Amino acid sequence: MARIKNDFLKLSGSMGGITFSQDDRGTIAKKQSEGPETLSEGTLNSNEEMGGASKAVKAFRLALNSKKRGYEDRYFMGRLSGKVRMIVGLGDGTPGQRKLDFRKNGDLLEVFEFFEVRPLVYSVGGIKDKPRFSEDRTEVCWISPTLIPKKQITAPEEATHIKFILGAGTVSNYKYDVKKKGYTPIEPKFKNLGDFVESKPFALKQKTIAPVDLRIKLEAGGALPEEIAVITMVGVSFMKEVNGELLAMKDVGAMRILGVG
Repeated sequence: MARIKNDFLKLSGSMGGITFSQDDRGTIAKKQSEGPETLSEGTLNSNEEMGGASKAVKAFRLALNSKKRGYEDRYFMGRLSGKVRMIVGLGDGTPGQRKLDFRKNGDLLEVFEFFEVRPLVYSVGGIKDKPRFSEDRTEVCWISPTLIPKKQITAPEEATHIKFILGAGTVSNYKYDVKKKGYTPIEPKFKNLGDFVESKPFALKQKTIAPVDLRIKLEAGGALPEEIAVITMVGVSFMKEVNGELLAMKDVGAMRILGVG
C-alpha cells in the first residue's frame, strides 16, 4: 500500500493492477491481489485444533446443561474453548492432529471461572480443596470449609443466605480422524453425563458456617472408560429473604473448575 501526494485528480477505481481509494488524508494506491489468500500451514493446524476444542466444549456444556441452569456467562463457550485449545497443544501427535487429552492435561482448566467478572475467590475465600473421586470415578464428593461470613464471604447487597454448589460432568478425549478430516471423540458411544447438587441455604448472619458434604453419583452403568474425563466444579449462589420466603438472586453467583480426573 502506498499514498499518493498531491493527487489533484482524486483517483478512484482500478488501473494496471492497482486499486485507488480515498480517505481523509488523500489517495491510497494498493496492489490488487492476484488470487485468493492462502492460509499458512500453522494457521490451518491451529484452526483444526480449535475446531476440536470447540466440539469437546459443546459436548461438555450439553451434558452439564449449564446455560439453562444459569451457571455461565455469555462468553463461556469462547473462553472455555480457548482453554481447551491449550490442552490440545500439549497433546501427542503432529500439529493440527494432536490428541485432546483431558485426563492427562486437564489441570489447565482448574483456574476456569464460569462467571469471569465474579471469580469464586471474590465471593468466598477459603475454598481450596478439590472434589474427590471414587475409585471408578463415578462418584464425586466435596466438603466445604468452615467459613466466617464476615471475613470470608463477599455477598451482594441485599443477600441474606448462601448456597454451595457441586457440579460434575464427563467429556471424552478427542483424536483427529484423517478420513473425516476433523476431531472425533475417542469414546463416541459413551453418552456424556452431568449433574449439579446444591446445599441447603445458610444464613449470612451466622458467626460461622459449618462444613457441608455434597455428593454426586454419575449413573454410568459401571466404571468410566479410561478415555472419559470427569470435570468437577464448585460454586455458590446467593438468596435474599422477602416476607419469610427465600428468593434466588440472579447474576451474582460464582463457579470455578477445581478438578479434572
